[in-house]
Amino acid sequence: MGFFKSRFFRFIASLGLAALFYFLCPPCFSKTYLGLVLVLLVLIINLNPLLSRFRWLTHITRFLVGALFIFSGFIKANDPVGFSIKLEEYFEVFGQGFSCDMKVAGKSEAGIPCEKEQQQVQAPKPTVSVLKPMYDFFGKHALPLAIIICAFEMVLGIFLLLGIQVRWTLILLMAMIVFFAFLTFYSACCNKVTSCGCFGDAIKLTPWESFWKDLILMILVSIIFVGENNVQPLFRNRIVLVGIAGIGLFASFAFPIYTYRHLPVIDFRPYAIGTNLWDASHNKNPKTSGCKNDSVYITYYYKNIASKKIMHFHDLDSMPDSTWEYYCRDDKMIRKGNCNATVLDFNLSDSETGDDFTDSLLHLKGIQFFLVMYEMDKADRSVMGKVNLFYDACQKNKTPFNALSNASMEDVAKYRTETGAKYPMLTVDGTALKTVIRSNPGLLMLKDGVVTAMWHENDFPDYKDVIEKYKTK
Repeated sequence: MGFFKSRFFRFIASLGLAALFYFLCPPCFSKTYLGLVLVLLVLIINLNPLLSRFRWLTHITRFLVGALFIFSGFIKANDPVGFSIKLEEYFEVFGQGFSCDMKVAGKSEAGIPCEKEQQQVQAPKPTVSVLKPMYDFFGKHALPLAIIICAFEMVLGIFLLLGIQVRWTLILLMAMIVFFAFLTFYSACCNKVTSCGCFGDAIKLTPWESFWKDLILMILVSIIFVGENNVQPLFRNRIVLVGIAGIGLFASFAFPIYTYRHLPVIDFRPYAIGTNLWDASHNKNPKTSGCKNDSVYITYYYKNIASKKIMHFHDLDSMPDSTWEYYCRDDKMIRKGNCNATVLDFNLSDSETGDDFTDSLLHLKGIQFFLVMYEMDKADRSVMGKVNLFYDACQKNKTPFNALSNASMEDVAKYRTETGAKYPMLTVDGTALKTVIRSNPGLLMLKDGVVTAMWHENDFPDYKDVIEKYKTK
């Protein structure tokens, strides 16, 4: 047993694991970058007596990691329904089995920074995972799982900052980081889930960006591990320490439950209050709105058919003759523009006739209401009595009221029979409806085409109260 606790065994084991990860690295990720990360981790693990002397390094890293986990958990807890939708995407992907449609990373021949479009690893036919029943179960319970995960992140961050149960906190932090690193790496490498959802709609990261974030966190947590003895409780008074931990534990679970039962406290979604839906759903004109287009530097690479020599060109007017064939192109973003639409697929059409009402409704002056149901068959029927009364009041006062769903004609007919609904039904893309409001059903109010207010089904308003509050605003 003494040998397994020795520094020599730690060195051999860490070196062996690093070598295993290095040689198992798929071609979608640079082995150079992976090697640098692995070397750094091996050094941290084996130089712990030296690193533990720098208490300031442990403390800075501890507060960085703790604050980041609290922030990450808080952002997801602010919108647990949105996070659960992202989890459902992952579970759906894993339920289909592990298949990969990767594009080989690195530089192609002649050192050019892009790959020939034809040179892609063919994706195997999707297979059904033997664990599909488990993923289906997780998918059905994605919402409670989302609440638990974001609360757990905040609790671990609070415990790390307070210096409570340091060893277990670090073990659980590392386990979460490794787990999410696998998810984001698989998504990035195999082109599965295009957005990780790590920070909700507040900070959108690509899977590769999120994977690098996880690698950096792995290094930081390793630094805290080797300096574990430097982590002392933030308060000497145990009652104060336990009291703050208890409040943090309660708040970590209470906050996502509250935002689930109502609406996000801070709205980062593209349909947030104050958004002009017509402007947001159309590409902005740089001449009239003052926005800026993307600035991209494009390099075209062509290969000579006879000599196989590759040359690059930037000007379309100077492209080579027919003795050259197109090889690939490399786009470098110089400046990200802001002229693109932020609201996608919000097109309003009549569920019966198919007529498009997007222009007329989004340009309508005055107040109008939309009842949003992104899953009509699962929409809460207990609130439909209030909805019908609200619609009757709208009819009496000639205020436009429409329901938005992605349901079939048969589902709409069934819904009308069950609820006695008489209001018009418009069809909108299902994904867009999930983004509009985190409630099923939820009420959206527009004034002159601008989102002015929205209500969760648990806070469904009275028509008279709404009009008195917003008619002069």
